[in-house]
Amino acid sequence: MRIAIQGQNGAFHSIAAKQWLGETPQLVECATFKKVFMALENDTADAGVVAIENSLYGSINEVYDLIESHGYPIVGEVHLRIKHQLIGFEGAKISDVKQVFSQLPALAQCAGYLDATLPHAEHLEYHDTAESVAHIKTLGNHTNAAIASREAAELHGMAILGKDIEDHKENYTRFLVIQPNATVPEGANRASLVLTTSHQPGTLAKVLTRFAAADINLAKLQSRPIIGSPWKYKFYLVVEASGEPLHTVLSQITSDGNTVKVLGEYPTTAL
Repeated sequence: MRIAIQGQNGAFHSIAAKQWLGETPQLVECATFKKVFMALENDTADAGVVAIENSLYGSINEVYDLIESHGYPIVGEVHLRIKHQLIGFEGAKISDVKQVFSQLPALAQCAGYLDATLPHAEHLEYHDTAESVAHIKTLGNHTNAAIASREAAELHGMAILGKDIEDHKENYTRFLVIQPNATVPEGANRASLVLTTSHQPGTLAKVLTRFAAADINLAKLQSRPIIGSPWKYKFYLVVEASGEPLHTVLSQITSDGNTVKVLGEYPTTAL
């Protein structure tokens, strides 16, 4: 299966894609999230894997907007523990490192380690974690290092100078798998929704009561501005339900004058 990811092989997106598929996919490497969706649009990929949320830094709103606007169903979810490695050349010393390259979130997630261990090193943003390893390898300068996954180090034949350097060990990223024209997969137990309320007092509270009455757990609730309607908001929800129990409640919610769009029903992996 051809799976589009943001970044290169060895990036956390590629690890999530392999975990979801259960085997090594044919990766379609994309520089941006938007290009992942373009790959699906152009039929150069069969499915896409996109990060949607990090346990430390919250949601990636761009991805929410892309999923909603393109309408490709969510068919899977992967929770991945993020372990960052300081990667450099074989034989290089940490004390010799003067520049550290990586994606901005990775640099931020390792800021405490870098400040304590490499206080004089310059932090340089790069657009992809795995590609930052390829970049320093090309530069060939032993004073350069990168932050990326263990898989990226192995893929490029580089050494791990510092192991698991993330500041917080409970660092997880939630990835969604999207697939055009897909049906609800077997074992679906979760759903992502977009809710637009009727903007009457107590409307959101009534919606939440509907889910509670059906014994459906609400795993996430996030507001987003409605473009073109200042100070009005829609809501992204993740609920732990699928199939008939979910759609019975959604029918009640829409009959109350609200609008609900189902982004996908899918199985999820436990942490």
